[in-house]
Amino acid sequence: MRHVIGVALLFGLALPATAQEPRAQLNAVGLKSAYDDWLVAQSTTGTLGMGTRLDDGRWVALRESESDAVQMGELASVSKSVTAACALQLVDAGQLEWSTRLPALLGTAPDVTIGELITHTSGLGPDSTQATMPNWLGRTTDSTTHFSDHVLNAVNARETQQGTRGAYLYNNENYALLGLAIEATSASPYWETCKAELDLSDGISPSPRAGAFQPWGGLQAHPDAYVSFLETHFGPHSIIGADPFALPHVEIAEGVYYGLGIVFRRFGDSYNFWHFGALCFPGQMNAGSYAVLWEGEVGALALYDACVDWPAMGALDGALTRAVYP
Repeated sequence: MRHVIGVALLFGLALPATAQEPRAQLNAVGLKSAYDDWLVAQSTTGTLGMGTRLDDGRWVALRESESDAVQMGELASVSKSVTAACALQLVDAGQLEWSTRLPALLGTAPDVTIGELITHTSGLGPDSTQATMPNWLGRTTDSTTHFSDHVLNAVNARETQQGTRGAYLYNNENYALLGLAIEATSASPYWETCKAELDLSDGISPSPRAGAFQPWGGLQAHPDAYVSFLETHFGPHSIIGADPFALPHVEIAEGVYYGLGIVFRRFGDSYNFWHFGALCFPGQMNAGSYAVLWEGEVGALALYDACVDWPAMGALDGALTRAVYP
């Protein structure tokens, strides 16, 4: 039985279905309509956040209804983009390096680097969180509580790792350990550090239900707040968005890369960034998310109350992309 979907990358996503290279442009009505149709097809409900860059360069968030303003949703694996952006802040401030080895921060720990954790190239595996996450639902009591230390114990207890160091193998353990590295570097809890470093609003916060997974999949967000975060830290004026190839990254398919907690590919003279997430616990919790930033010009976060299959994820991306690249 499927308990947890850690991530769905769908390597061909975030591209318009045309040989030409049109510029991304917001079609708010088209985006919302496409999302509503997809929700109906999946027999579920959800919320869509949208943002765009105006002609004067300002970024604005848009929504169809003011009622959306009070809705928060599970980011699931999209949370990794927040953790990675937080680590970048510490690196940029000279407090951490991509080459820093984990034992230097945590003592007894795998001898892997921060950059390898960021890109899932540490060789750690199998993913112990897939079996334990259902038992951790709802067990956090405040914003400082997460279960990354349990993950470290599980990794340390493993006699051999099943991954190959230097090769991409998606594993939630990488970001659990990254969360501990952030704490060791800042001498403060993961969330306190990242909220301050990224100047996050209350629109992004640890989830009451999934908060045990904070660094790798336990954050919640209001769509407007996350889309604004996405533009700020992955848009063209950010360190990541200016040149993601200058930061840790690994090619996972032809022309498709996993970088700082998000997937990206070059498009025209810019980049498209995207990531799916899902928390699938039969009988307990079903939630999905899809974040995308097209060329730093249009962004969206789709939050939905279901676990869907790969074809449905591809259909969601295709529907939204066609609205942005008409």
